[in-house]
Amino acid sequence: MKKIAHIDINAFFAQAEVLRNPSLKGKPIAIGNDSRRSVLSTASYEARKFHVNSAMPIAQAKILCPNLIIIPGDYHYYFQLSHSLMHYLKKRFGGIEQVSVDECYIDLTDYLTEGHEAEDLFDIQMDIFKAVKLKVSIGLGSNKFLAKMGSDYKKPLGITVFTKENLPEILWPISIEKMYGIGKKTAPKLIENGIATIGDLAKCQNPQIRKILGNLFEYFQGQANGFGDDVINTSAFDPKSISAERTFPVDALTYEEISAMIESCCHEIHKELSYYNKEANVVFIKLRTPDFKTKSKQKSLPFPIHTEKDIIASIMDLFDHFYQGEPLRLIGVGLSKVAPRKDNEEKQSEIKNLNSMLNLGGKVFLGSDLKGNKK
Repeated sequence: MKKIAHIDINAFFAQAEVLRNPSLKGKPIAIGNDSRRSVLSTASYEARKFHVNSAMPIAQAKILCPNLIIIPGDYHYYFQLSHSLMHYLKKRFGGIEQVSVDECYIDLTDYLTEGHEAEDLFDIQMDIFKAVKLKVSIGLGSNKFLAKMGSDYKKPLGITVFTKENLPEILWPISIEKMYGIGKKTAPKLIENGIATIGDLAKCQNPQIRKILGNLFEYFQGQANGFGDDVINTSAFDPKSISAERTFPVDALTYEEISAMIESCCHEIHKELSYYNKEANVVFIKLRTPDFKTKSKQKSLPFPIHTEKDIIASIMDLFDHFYQGEPLRLIGVGLSKVAPRKDNEEKQSEIKNLNSMLNLGGKVFLGSDLKGNKK
């Protein structure tokens, strides 16, 4: 039986800020834009004691924790720290499956002593801290589902080892709302029909639950009974899309105000795109009005882009053709069909061919003029 571990950096962005500025240690901090209607990316455990959590509106967080310190996110810095940890783990264990900037799976079957897994994981936990100064929680099980549930079970600096024998004691009492893969809309329906815990689902024979979960019933019930995928995909972490969004402090009414926010979001996604040395083939935009109605639009590009100038121009062009002048509560922008950058010679050849087809006289035009003038 395999021994699969899930390693999760505890409150990563907040921890990163404390690492950079030790004077923040022990203080309630959160990452986000300090405006009335913005939401938090994450919060330190000191802030969580006041029930401040990720995705919470900043205005609400300040009411719960008046001394909350709000720090704008520095995502390039976070990516660098993440890379340091993942590089360390790859070098030590040969291969990992990175699933996000702050978590990964590792097959530790050949690295742990039978009967002493918890002690070995503690050593790994301490070695990680010595190497990259990051605190992590680790879950261990025979598959990725159990490993993920284990790393979430105790934080920060938690270690949880799931075995076939301790599932009824540890896994089954966990609320169905906390079961990995069960969505926020599905959980209330399960609870309404008597499935309050993972253990309830493990033993369920209710046809109504089969109806709620559909074709996924056997899948989730199998996980509740300790079964799951144990294959580690060691290919490099490869984001296929990158996005950013902002909520306006008050409803945005002017084109200039909205376009300035778009450029701010474009600056953020360009940093991440550059970090992974990628280019994008599609841009997209999301608009939310004060009545919370949301609409989105995407556009395929004639050739991939990677510079901040081209990102802004392409997204502004899409915005200019999509925006109808309505007040906005939120703006979101993003890139998709993100792929490794091609070498310059190949890219120039593509551009030359495209210009030839379009008869543009050696020039490629992207987007709007960025001066607030709609096309």
